[in-house]
Amino acid sequence: MLNCCLKKLISMCIFFVICIFNVNSQAKTYNSLGQIGLINTPSAEVNLEQSVFLTVTKNDIYKMGAITVSPYDWLEASYFYYRPEDLLWGTTPGKFLDKGFNLKFSYEPESIFLPTFAIGLDDFAGTGNFTKEYIVSTYNFDNIKINLGMGWGKFVGDKNIIENPLSFIATQLNERPAVSKNYDQGGNPSYDKWFRGDATIFGGIEFSLPQVKNFSFKVENNPFDYYKFSCCGEGLSQISKSLRDKKLDYNFGISYK
Repeated sequence: MLNCCLKKLISMCIFFVICIFNVNSQAKTYNSLGQIGLINTPSAEVNLEQSVFLTVTKNDIYKMGAITVSPYDWLEASYFYYRPEDLLWGTTPGKFLDKGFNLKFSYEPESIFLPTFAIGLDDFAGTGNFTKEYIVSTYNFDNIKINLGMGWGKFVGDKNIIENPLSFIATQLNERPAVSKNYDQGGNPSYDKWFRGDATIFGGIEFSLPQVKNFSFKVENNPFDYYKFSCCGEGLSQISKSLRDKKLDYNFGISYK
């Protein structure tokens, strides 16, 4: 029983981060999508200027490799390749291959009473298997970080759905097109989908253990519907149900650098 639970825990949160240069001693950790964050959700933080990281992820649904850079202390940009185990390429599952780009813009106020804020665009062009947008804040205390954010697009699962709070700007923001008008134009940005449609709340906590340097425990809510998130390429296959049924509404993980 213990081995089974341990295997599930590892499969949920396994990711390997290789620092190429400029390691940050402030224990900012990467999520499974190559972003500073928790497990699958982002935080508002970015790494030190001139940081470059490689993140490799493998879970039951997909494999992913991402190169993440921070050219400035307010910008995080990543480029990833993604191969799902179940999506079809023609009639064959597991052969589909896709790439995408993520951006995060961060602002850290001078006041210690205010959190760090960020706005992000994930997989914002092309097929959009991970297309989502978010606004997130991070409170960073001595041994704990608290993340709270709002997400659109593939953040939205089947629970805790709210109407778009940005609709007061324009009623058109209530509707999110299934396919961008720019989809057939060589992977141009899908700006007609950004921050449109329903939204959801996400968040989590990262605890550091003072007794063990650079060790932390992570917990986050799991807002995703995996029949939408990381989907759908050229279509689902017969093994998709066994891989994509969600078991828990929360993710747990550990990080050690």
